[in-house]
Amino acid sequence: MDHVVHSFISKHQLIRPGQTVLAAVSGGPDSTALLHLLTRLREEFPFHLKAVSVDHGLRGEEAREDLSFVQELADQWGVEFHGTSVDTASYKKATGKGTQEAARELRYRFFEEQMLAHGADVLVMGHHGDDQAETVMMQMARSARPEAVQGMPLRRPFACGEIVRPLLCVSKEQILHYMNDRSLPSRHDPSNDRTDYTRNAFRHRVMPFLKEQNPRIHEHVQAFSERAAEERSYINEQAQKVLEHVHFSENVEKFVQFSKQTFKTFPLALQRTAFHLILNYLYVKQNEDISYLHEEMFMNLLRDEKPNRSLDFPGGLKVIRAYDEITFTFADKKQEQSYHFILQPGASVTLPDGSSMEAEWSWSPEEPDAFTYICEDYHVNLPLIVRSRKPGDRMEVRGMNGSKKVKDIFIDQKIPARIRGTLPVVTDQTGEILWLGGLKKGGSRDGRSSTGPWLRLHYKNKADA
Repeated sequence: MDHVVHSFISKHQLIRPGQTVLAAVSGGPDSTALLHLLTRLREEFPFHLKAVSVDHGLRGEEAREDLSFVQELADQWGVEFHGTSVDTASYKKATGKGTQEAARELRYRFFEEQMLAHGADVLVMGHHGDDQAETVMMQMARSARPEAVQGMPLRRPFACGEIVRPLLCVSKEQILHYMNDRSLPSRHDPSNDRTDYTRNAFRHRVMPFLKEQNPRIHEHVQAFSERAAEERSYINEQAQKVLEHVHFSENVEKFVQFSKQTFKTFPLALQRTAFHLILNYLYVKQNEDISYLHEEMFMNLLRDEKPNRSLDFPGGLKVIRAYDEITFTFADKKQEQSYHFILQPGASVTLPDGSSMEAEWSWSPEEPDAFTYICEDYHVNLPLIVRSRKPGDRMEVRGMNGSKKVKDIFIDQKIPARIRGTLPVVTDQTGEILWLGGLKKGGSRDGRSSTGPWLRLHYKNKADA
């Protein structure tokens, strides 16, 4: 087995000479075999090896003995050791998380701390081929989306380096043979025998049947996982061509907008991938409540000939189709109400959507961004008015000759019709529109009062909040 693992490490360049390598060791046969393999590999080319271990505080004295066992093993094999005990029960109570999730978060938190403390390049985990097969089977049971069925990554970024899994090329049986042939001791965690945990149920009920059908199932699944990851990476790269035709905005609110007809010109596989990339952007990371059913709802919306439709997605996300325009937004219809506020220098107002506008005198004429407006003191008749748009609104846009309809500005800026009524229109007492908050500025910057004071407005929109 050691030759297989060493070849696997070399093929994928999982560990390189001179690196600092942390090995996560629980004391069980998998991680013990891993640590032993790494000590032997260290003889072939030099790297700095350290063992890290966590007692989750769930099995009392037995777990503390596991921690001591790993330390003794590390000392015996000349490996630097770093271990800790954590209070999973208290963390679980404080966060409301399940036992396994709470333990995992605390474990990885410690691993991250150790990676950063030692400037480590690699954290080596003991997951093996059977673990990978279990993971893929679980993913297939939970999701119909191909991109969700990839198994555990062979490597992924973590802390200041990456996590690697060099035992994915071997089975549990091979690991046990390796341990027996070398008379290596290990610890047993009885919680691994419980089938009320989903993974353990797959391990004890599903995997034996699969092993009967094909004893090398772990090799096939790992090959599938590597290929799936490669192909998904390529499809994601190609889907960027779709996203070139998608408008992503945090101008006023975080929303996405595109043409239905243009979107449909791309292959179906790229449409589906682009859909999920859009969701990743909006949700920051993929929402666990999104399933293939939401994907099919979206694809049906693309095919539907009705000019106006909308979908409700988890987390308050709405997908709205208006003729050829499709918009993904978290905007709430209750925001679409008219408003009218008086704004004096030194004061601020809060708008119905939670945004705010503040005014103050300033001795600096600088406008650092689109959300700051500066004008000369003589140019305005105070107090200012901050209101929602009105039919027929026009403004003289700075840098342009003549005036332009506010409605046309919204169209040019691709602002969704449903939120145009929420955007602040700033006027002085004469009714002259000075600023369309965050979009277009009016008024002249040239004039008599070049030394100030200047009237400074700042618009903090909902996206900033």
